[in-house]
Amino acid sequence: MPHVHLLIAGGTAQRRLIETTMAKLESRGYEPGTRQEGGDWHALLTENRGAGLFGDRSIVTVDDAEKLGPMPIQLAPLLEAEGAAVVILLVCKSESANPIPKDLLKKCTVSKATEPSPWSKERDTAIVDAVKARGISIRPEGISLLKELFEDVGELISETEKLAGFCEMTGKKEISRREIEMLCLTDGSRSLLKLLDGICTGAYVESLEHLELLNRGGELLPLVSALHNRARLAYYAAVFPSDRPLFAKTLGARDYAWRQAESAAKRYGREKLLDFVANLIRINAGEKSGLGGGWRDLQIAIVALMSG
Repeated sequence: MPHVHLLIAGGTAQRRLIETTMAKLESRGYEPGTRQEGGDWHALLTENRGAGLFGDRSIVTVDDAEKLGPMPIQLAPLLEAEGAAVVILLVCKSESANPIPKDLLKKCTVSKATEPSPWSKERDTAIVDAVKARGISIRPEGISLLKELFEDVGELISETEKLAGFCEMTGKKEISRREIEMLCLTDGSRSLLKLLDGICTGAYVESLEHLELLNRGGELLPLVSALHNRARLAYYAAVFPSDRPLFAKTLGARDYAWRQAESAAKRYGREKLLDFVANLIRINAGEKSGLGGGWRDLQIAIVALMSG
């Protein structure tokens, strides 16, 4: 009888969980077997009662196991505990989509992949370990910026390794903000970051220059949304300066965005930031209704915030 091993993860975390689980099983003598998407419960369990002709132990992988639907309770006798000749890996994107009834989970193995929270030190450690392996260092501001740009841990590590490889090739010993902007951002993303940070730090001319660059080839609403997210953080930082950890956790804000927001809070104060947030909301509504002034209104709002 087969043993069912449930894997719950999404995105690149899912791929990593599959790889590590397969590696563990192979170290115990299991060999990769068939791979399918969804399927039929009865066929899946009855056709995999024992290993194949060419191996004593095998692994059957079922991607998108949600497509199997709930496992019929009458098939419970076909499940075996760990140590079975066949292990069926059921890959699900979320725990809510788990096709195994709660009463039968005790006969299965369950593995979950969880992403560290945006404020978790695990992300810092992942970055530092990735560059240290190549003999490269990275400044704290670089760590914060990378965490701001890449939420998925797999992508975060991949981009960090790319930066470390670039430094190796060019003889650099440290990853700076310049390398991150050059290698990890498109022209539009770079201008957006420069605009957001420029507003927070009071870089008046630079901010308007990047606003103009974004105006030439970008869409207004995504920019307004990005500005609103940063301005909202700055407003909360101005009104509730001692409650930063609470807002960071509640809003899922990363260290880099909060530091920039705190800079804006000190520079502009709660009243100007509240006016700016309100202006962004009006611009958003005006753009959706077709009654607003578009880019002109946004430029006026930014100038009003940064003036004085």
